[in-house]
Amino acid sequence: MQDDFSGDQFRPQQVRAYSYVRMSTRKQVRGDSLRRQLERSKAFADEHSLLLDNSLQDLGVSAWKGRNFKTGALGRFLAMVENGQIPKGSYLLIESLDRLSREAVPDALTLFMAIINAGIVIVTLGEDRQVYSRSGLNGDWTKLIIGLAVMSRGHEESQTKSERIRAVAKRKREQAREGKGHITSITPAWIDAERIDAHRYAFTLNQHAETVKAIYEMAARGLGATAIARKLNADGVSAFKSKDGWYQSIIKALLTRQDVIGTFQPHRIIDGKRVPDGDPIADYFPAAIDKDLFLRVQAMRCNPGRPGRKGNTFANLFTGLCHCTHCGGPMTMKISRVKGNENDRYLVCANYVRGHRCKDGKRHFRYEPFEAAVLDHVSEINLAETLRGKRFDGAEKEVEEAIAALTLQLEELHRKEQRLAQAVEDDNQPLDAILTLLKVRQAERQAIEAQLRHQHAERQRLTHRHNDPIDTCSRIAMLRRRWAKTTDETTRYSLRSEVHAAIREFITEIVFDSNDHFAIIIIANGVSAYRIRNGRIGGRFRALTA
Repeated sequence: MQDDFSGDQFRPQQVRAYSYVRMSTRKQVRGDSLRRQLERSKAFADEHSLLLDNSLQDLGVSAWKGRNFKTGALGRFLAMVENGQIPKGSYLLIESLDRLSREAVPDALTLFMAIINAGIVIVTLGEDRQVYSRSGLNGDWTKLIIGLAVMSRGHEESQTKSERIRAVAKRKREQAREGKGHITSITPAWIDAERIDAHRYAFTLNQHAETVKAIYEMAARGLGATAIARKLNADGVSAFKSKDGWYQSIIKALLTRQDVIGTFQPHRIIDGKRVPDGDPIADYFPAAIDKDLFLRVQAMRCNPGRPGRKGNTFANLFTGLCHCTHCGGPMTMKISRVKGNENDRYLVCANYVRGHRCKDGKRHFRYEPFEAAVLDHVSEINLAETLRGKRFDGAEKEVEEAIAALTLQLEELHRKEQRLAQAVEDDNQPLDAILTLLKVRQAERQAIEAQLRHQHAERQRLTHRHNDPIDTCSRIAMLRRRWAKTTDETTRYSLRSEVHAAIREFITEIVFDSNDHFAIIIIANGVSAYRIRNGRIGGRFRALTA
């Protein structure tokens, strides 16, 4: 092929040349390709007295879907050309036209012509060794035909490679679902992988599996992500990867992951985004915890009344339960600013404090006597009678598991809808079929949401986990004795967090009346109620009649 590098088209003055290097794989970066392209650019610039700029690099960036132009260095180069930062007449040095784009020929040609029309001279340094400029193409269309052939070849190679990779990935997923192989050696932190053959690995639990189990057990006892992280850091438990210990975000993410029970969700990359690919595969990994523990934690997570972080010491054991009887708003904790009472804490209507929607909830209820009154008289509250309504063949457990299972189904349906919405943008998929299936998925989601609302309402009708009221009372008393003896804030927080979870098992709500200065503790959704005034439990009555 003729070498077009000689002639009057190259001016002796110091024009700038930009060497554009693009390599889509790390293997190419580690190999000789980068050195070869840079050496060719330097030789060309030296031969034609051009100032060389080697900063234009897209390493590990594919041109198959135009990422190098949309978000990479090539796109930034064109933006600088358009705003005048790079003058017309500058050179763009590339190894081949397929380094610019591997998209379909019409798209690749559009990009090519945009560069040419901007006054940039494109030089290919590979086998074809061509110079493309607007003036040159006006006189010789043969070069453009050569360029189109290169573009077509590059697109076809990428298309074939993409289809081959997609077929291999699809076969791997099918084998994994049939239990005949595995997709990848990448595993969660608590699982090690040892290669058996090309498509199979031996997965085994490592030392982190015990940490996963401990985290889920703490969550099942009512501890939140913050309390769990503090406990793990205080005990010196090694984090999975971080050397900075445990964070609340890590715990929260772990408590949502289905791979702790051995389920694996395949993914694929679409437009640079990692999206679920097909349904999850059950029993793919060895389980770190049993499914019952997982479902119990999921049921607690989806409890709409569960509060968030409670400060450093979990000051309010009744957070999320206390409301103003006048406006229905939440009660908030305030610290006394009166001299001599600086450490006194009070519960007061949050709406009244901010001057919105409540004019009557002005009274401040001292917190310490209130907490002591409730905890001192827990055993005297007739829990046996109030919890008796939940003793019918494990109905409460079935509701909790149903809520957890429906929540997982709802999450999976959301993922399926996202995948279908993504497929709408893929021109290779039949649009009518996708839209029809999307409507089906939306109908399924709406049905699941309705079932979930029903189960939440059913759970509100039942009392929470423990069937034995004596066990609840003794557990609260034991935890209370332990926090009274400790001076460690982390331990105290964890213990009070557990008491909070135990209290929520039988106390549905506490309403505060500022006019008459008393609070009413509602047990088991109104099966019974207790009045408390000035730190003392008063009368008991039925909040609801059968």
